[in-house]
Amino acid sequence: MPVTVRRTALPAVSHQSESSTRPTGRILAKHRKTTKSAAAPRAAAAVLSVGLAVSGGAILTVAGTPTTASAATSKTTSAAWARGNKPVSTKPLLRYADAGSAVRYVQRSLDVPAGGWYGSATRTAVAKFQRRVGLPRTGTMTVNTWRSLFYAASHGLLHGGTGSSSTFQARVLREAAKLKGTPYRYGGTTTRGLDCSGYTGLVYKRAGKKLPRTSRQQYSATRHLSRRSAKPGDLVFFKSGGGSVYHVGIYAGGNMLWHASRPGRPVAKAKIWSSNVAFGRA
Repeated sequence: MPVTVRRTALPAVSHQSESSTRPTGRILAKHRKTTKSAAAPRAAAAVLSVGLAVSGGAILTVAGTPTTASAATSKTTSAAWARGNKPVSTKPLLRYADAGSAVRYVQRSLDVPAGGWYGSATRTAVAKFQRRVGLPRTGTMTVNTWRSLFYAASHGLLHGGTGSSSTFQARVLREAAKLKGTPYRYGGTTTRGLDCSGYTGLVYKRAGKKLPRTSRQQYSATRHLSRRSAKPGDLVFFKSGGGSVYHVGIYAGGNMLWHASRPGRPVAKAKIWSSNVAFGRA
């Protein structure tokens, strides 16, 4: 009886253990495989949800370009605003599309509606002023343009001028610029060739006034002025160490003059290179 029990029990245990292990293993394998394949969509969904929450999902790549463009636009606008609001005493370089208080100063000075934005009307007004004072017509507020503007403002030459004197000086500057490039010729008084006093004499003659022939005679025939009182269109005389006049030109404002300098150099605008100068008004 005990032996029979052992034989019966052992096969039963062995059979159950084997049969139960194999199906369980297959079920677990299937479960693992199913779990793995199902986990991938769940993981992808989780990543997609995070992406959507953080960056707008599919719009992330598209949104990158506008953000960069917006930053560039903001930077450009900030730069234009920074230039336009610099103190006018610093003579900032102002150009089209700048905006601010410095632009408004230019607009008020040149009779442009003072909206504070450097548009086409302001650019045109600046170019006209540059032509009036003998500067290159760029339409941009350069350092020399600022100097001429400050000078014109302090001497009442803006807003159409103040009387016949300023009108005459404006004509002088126009005629001076027209002769740019005329060759130098000692003793010359015509467009075929000019020396320094021949040049100033011809310019003033075309503008409506007659000057004596030589630079010394012209100095004696004019009313002498301080540098601060001189206006563009007046005469500027250069003196030697002994005080005698040896050269003359036409003051263009901003430490500049129009003149016929020496052989090989045509009529041109240049810087006033000496501090030993005097100014005169005919």
